[in-house]
Amino acid sequence: MKEEELDWAVYHLLVEDAGRDAGVLAGLLGCSAVEIERSVKRLENAMLLECTPAGVRILSMQEMMLRCQARYDRGCPFSIEGGVIRLRSGSEEKDD
Repeated sequence: MKEEELDWAVYHLLVEDAGRDAGVLAGLLGCSAVEIERSVKRLENAMLLECTPAGVRILSMQEMMLRCQARYDRGCPFSIEGGVIRLRSGSEEKDD
């Protein structure tokens, strides 16, 4: 199975039940747990989900858009790191 196909299948299985672990997903999709872990990492890098200590969380459309803007829009005044929103350096307004 191509990486893109695996990512698509993993994403949709996680949307149905984000509590499924790599072993369960591997069994459902006929691949290894390592392949699932790589797929989850690619999905996280693509800003479709977030891996937290509590498990995988599917991002809402709004969260996906904000993360995309924070990553690629050079004029965006904030960044999102580890789920924390921070002002970018030089974005603070100065009182005169």
